[in-house]
Amino acid sequence: MADKPHFTAQQMIAALQETKGMAYLAAKRLGCTHDTVHRYCRKYPSVQAAKEAARGDMVDEAELRLWAAVQAGQPWAIAFTLRTLGRHRGYVEHVENSGTVQVVLSVRYAEPPPEDKPHAE
Repeated sequence: MADKPHFTAQQMIAALQETKGMAYLAAKRLGCTHDTVHRYCRKYPSVQAAKEAARGDMVDEAELRLWAAVQAGQPWAIAFTLRTLGRHRGYVEHVENSGTVQVVLSVRYAEPPPEDKPHAE
């Protein structure tokens, strides 16, 4: 049985930083499985912290780009921001239920097969 590759916590941290905390891409970069990356995250708090920090950086970058789109007056960005970040101010989508719904259930039974009776001639 071949030895499994062993990585230092610093190698794992570097791979996670390079891939913005994406475990599958970090695993590909290191030549291991994503399970190995997740195992290092559980074993080494510094690796988990690096993964979370890298993902946080990526989300912050996305939020900055969303903010730029809002400032540029992009309707999709304004609506998205209000639906998500402005939700606590009442900007939510509601589905109106104005009335009742009537459901009709129809049950049909198959007719029994004809009996094998001799025909009277």
